[in-house]
Amino acid sequence: MARRSAGRDEPRQAGYSLRAEYEADRRQWAERRRRAVWLSALWWGPGAVLIGVLAGVGTKYTLFGLLVTFLVIAAALDVGFRHPQSMDRIKARADAEAGTAKSLHLLQLRGGAHTLHDRVFATADGEYVEVEHLVVSPRGVYLVDTKQWHGFDVRLLGVDLFVNHVKQDVAFGKMRANAAELGKALADAARADVEVGVVDITSVIAVHADGITGTPRVMHGVIVVRPEQLNEVLRSPDLRWSPSATQSLVAAAESLLPPR
Repeated sequence: MARRSAGRDEPRQAGYSLRAEYEADRRQWAERRRRAVWLSALWWGPGAVLIGVLAGVGTKYTLFGLLVTFLVIAAALDVGFRHPQSMDRIKARADAEAGTAKSLHLLQLRGGAHTLHDRVFATADGEYVEVEHLVVSPRGVYLVDTKQWHGFDVRLLGVDLFVNHVKQDVAFGKMRANAAELGKALADAARADVEVGVVDITSVIAVHADGITGTPRVMHGVIVVRPEQLNEVLRSPDLRWSPSATQSLVAAAESLLPPR
């Protein structure tokens, strides 16, 4: 999971901070781009007119020349104002997080779970870890990370996951370590409720990708699922805590995890 500084805003929906980042980047980019496009129009504008004139003279159809001029100008504007792929990826990640949250909502309706989205956790070394989704339920606590891998080469081979031929075991290890540290912090914050005891957080990755099969699967201690499988995987038949102990954990999570 990526790391960034924490803010203390009101609770937010899944993907809120990514959408805010996208909108801020889009506005800055659009402002810079408008200036660049209109300044560059000093040379491509006359060029488009010249191409249209030549097309009209060559074909002896004035309307055809006007059409060519219009098409050249439209093409220049399209290229000039087309969003960079980096911005589109941010928006796609936000949409994926919102999709995961929608799947998790069923756990709240049917399983008595409470879900926190778009939070941060301060580690012992003073850094902030993104917590995209934390599910606190009578059946356990789950740290859910969303991966937007549409268009990527995603392969599951045994217990190994490869994304564009890069093995993800290091990322899985970091996620497990973050989950273990957060579990200890939750147990300590909820220690007034003796029923809570030890809090073991299960790491889950919800993969948004095309054609992925073979899930759910446990890979290096992390459960890899497709979003539509979350409700089934997280609804264990074994109850771990009573509703009151679950509420104690929810209160502890709210105190530990400010909005991102």
